[in-house]
Amino acid sequence: EIRTAAAGALAAKMFAPTLKATDSVGMLGSGIQARFQLRYLAHVTDCRNVLVWGRTEEKVNKYKRDMEAEGWQVQTTNDPQRLLRCPLIVTTTSAREPILKLDGDTERLNCHINCIGADATGKMELDPMLVAASDLLVADSKKQTRERGEFEEAISRGLVSLDQVVEIGNVNTDGEASSSPSKRFSIFDTSGVAVQDCVVAE
Repeated sequence: EIRTAAAGALAAKMFAPTLKATDSVGMLGSGIQARFQLRYLAHVTDCRNVLVWGRTEEKVNKYKRDMEAEGWQVQTTNDPQRLLRCPLIVTTTSAREPILKLDGDTERLNCHINCIGADATGKMELDPMLVAASDLLVADSKKQTRERGEFEEAISRGLVSLDQVVEIGNVNTDGEASSSPSKRFSIFDTSGVAVQDCVVAE
């Protein structure tokens, strides 16, 4: 959980630098990782508002109580698509069918999505068409993202190519400025790499 939360916080700092204290973080899921993501986000942003969606009302309500006790202002929603109105969205479920989708209201998105939950083959939280609509696709490992993770289905269907994916360590060296205003809609997919475990261990 710590490694993944740290990776999410780094990506948020890089790709959602304009997140303001008055904004809200969109959280898909209400489990353990959804908690760790907020705890580590607190180190890189002054924003303390979150809009959360989860499958189970009881778990969502417990998440709301727990995170409010840690200083967050938590709102809940029954419509996951509402999260796409937030400048930063974090997905933390174990879904195998898309939850967030591209539709008429999301064709001109201006946000960043941290994809945390799709850490194994066959898992997905985003509609592949939503992935294809992104201006910038970032992964912790290009090799892994073809085999598992949020970009797997979009790549296999030919909606995006692996060449469009930038490894997070090469964002600036590849000329992809993380804070560039032309990158209105970005997605970071993390399935975990060994070097992250080494850094956390240190």
